[in-house]
Amino acid sequence: MLPDYLDYQADLNALATVTAFDETSLWSMAFGRLLLRELDLLPNITALDLGCGTGFPLFELAQMHGPSSRFIGVDLWQGALARAREKQAVYGLPQVELIALMGDQLPLPDAHVDLITANLVLNNLENPAVTLSECARVLKPGGRFAATANLTGHMREFYAVFRSVLEELHLEDALANLAEHEAHRGTLDSHRQLLESHGFQITKVVEDTLTLRYLDGSALLRHWFIRVGFLPAWKAVVAPDQLQTVFQMLETRLNTVSQSSGGLRLTVPMLYLEGRTS
Repeated sequence: MLPDYLDYQADLNALATVTAFDETSLWSMAFGRLLLRELDLLPNITALDLGCGTGFPLFELAQMHGPSSRFIGVDLWQGALARAREKQAVYGLPQVELIALMGDQLPLPDAHVDLITANLVLNNLENPAVTLSECARVLKPGGRFAATANLTGHMREFYAVFRSVLEELHLEDALANLAEHEAHRGTLDSHRQLLESHGFQITKVVEDTLTLRYLDGSALLRHWFIRVGFLPAWKAVVAPDQLQTVFQMLETRLNTVSQSSGGLRLTVPMLYLEGRTS
């Protein structure tokens, strides 16, 4: 029998799921606070929040800037936008417009916005080159692009244990899949090169660290946000007929590490990167 967390599937457009996701703020909040801390506040701007989700940090940015500025939130996730509209009605923010994306093209004219923010978006883009080209198109000359990202090396303590299990089982294909999965997050250099290749001059770089804590591996693997946000990709590393063996070993190994270390601590490298159009 599979461990209970492996059977979990979330309907990301169901109202209850979206509402619960909205309340699971630790992950996005940590990176959003980095963005809110480092971004210079300027008056009378038009800003775009790329991948605004259920409204964080979009609504906070709009309130921090006040009524002199206009904010636009865009996302492909229809359920999240429905939740964001509910929150907007409560907050009373007429200066915010929410737009559903239907593809890679941003529904805005050229040179339209002064600022684009992207919290935890860069390393989740399906077509980074296309999206960054669109961002450069809609930004005014001298406009700012401010993004946060979690980098390669994310949760390195977890991945070291995951890798050891796959090595012990001699699952070479799974090891290759795991390496590819870890690398997709990118590095400071790869994110810098991505922005520079689309005409952005890097003006600010800030690195920080988030530490996640769990009692043990059993707590980690059953955490709701882990099951929704990370477990599907971890499961995809392993062939279906190996899932039970791998994850039972992984959970046991993580619990052993936790017992000897007084809990499970996972390190998450954080990046704030800001650039300007020429």
